[in-house]
Amino acid sequence: MKRLFKKTEGLIRGVPSAVLLSALIHFILLFVAGGLIVFSVIKKPPLPPFVPHPPIERPKTPLIKPRVKLKKNVKPGATRRIVSKQTLGVPDMQLPAIEGMGQGLGGGVGGFELMPDSSGMTLFGGAKSMASGNDFEGTFYSLRYSRLREVVNDTKDQIYPIIRRFLDLNWNPRVFAPYFQSSRKLYATQFLVPAVITSEGPRQFGIERDADFDPIIWFVHYKGRIASKEGGRFRFWGMGDFLFVRLNGKLVFVGTGRPQMDSCDWPEYLNEEEKAEYNLCSEQARVGLWFDLEPGVPTEMEVLTGEGDGGYFTCILLIEKEGEYYVKNREGMPVLPAFRTAEIPESIKSQIEYKLIPGEVDLESELMFNVY
Repeated sequence: MKRLFKKTEGLIRGVPSAVLLSALIHFILLFVAGGLIVFSVIKKPPLPPFVPHPPIERPKTPLIKPRVKLKKNVKPGATRRIVSKQTLGVPDMQLPAIEGMGQGLGGGVGGFELMPDSSGMTLFGGAKSMASGNDFEGTFYSLRYSRLREVVNDTKDQIYPIIRRFLDLNWNPRVFAPYFQSSRKLYATQFLVPAVITSEGPRQFGIERDADFDPIIWFVHYKGRIASKEGGRFRFWGMGDFLFVRLNGKLVFVGTGRPQMDSCDWPEYLNEEEKAEYNLCSEQARVGLWFDLEPGVPTEMEVLTGEGDGGYFTCILLIEKEGEYYVKNREGMPVLPAFRTAEIPESIKSQIEYKLIPGEVDLESELMFNVY
């Protein structure tokens, strides 16, 4: 009988079946072993126990005692006590109520003087308010020129009726409306301008002298408020080319040195019985009427000052309190305090002292009329 199948020599020709079977078995074993290794959880070996480092032995250095020779029987010196000559008390801090623009902290708050930057301060005032609520806002007018800067008045005699009309009409600034007005305002806390050239006034209000502007026949109208902490009875002393002061609508001082105005235009404004007989800045000093100030009550105050001749301008305003003793100068005139509503900056004080005759004005007095 013939064989149905031929004898097979292997699965792959030339390779015995036993070899293939052995390779297959080894492949399966390797696959199983690899799976066991991949899926086995490898645990880290535990750390060895901590063993502290043995202490390091350092050689000890023997201490050497310093040899200091001390004097025998030496007694300590007496202890000095530093005693203050003056004890400064801390005043109560009272902030003022702010009522509106132009009011606020002035000469001080509860005794502390607040002195802003005074670099822009001049004898006519500063471009910024130095003591808000305690300064006077000044408006400059040139009565020589119209609003279009056309010449309308050539001499000082022509301005007397204008000033008289301004005073009679309750110090109404509309009287000056037809005349040239500077847009710059200055804020003053005192009125002490001893003998400066007339061009200095317009210059401080931003008007430089040129061919189109002659710095004569000009005025400054200041408006503000004053108050006296203790109250009392006062009167003004002073002088000026033109100088008028009124309180609460009443004219209390005329300090003009113009005889035409004294004798002709408004003699009723002068108190002849209390007319001063002393010189102030080489001019006759004038004295005003007595007026009363209630303690701490603000009072409206206005000042009109100016010049008409050209050359030099002067404005000095002092204050006297009834019942106070004042040292007298060589001429017998009392050395009165400068009227002020705030501390005078040192730079301005130096300019004033340089031009004044010693013994004419007291610039160190504590008398001050600040509202706050």
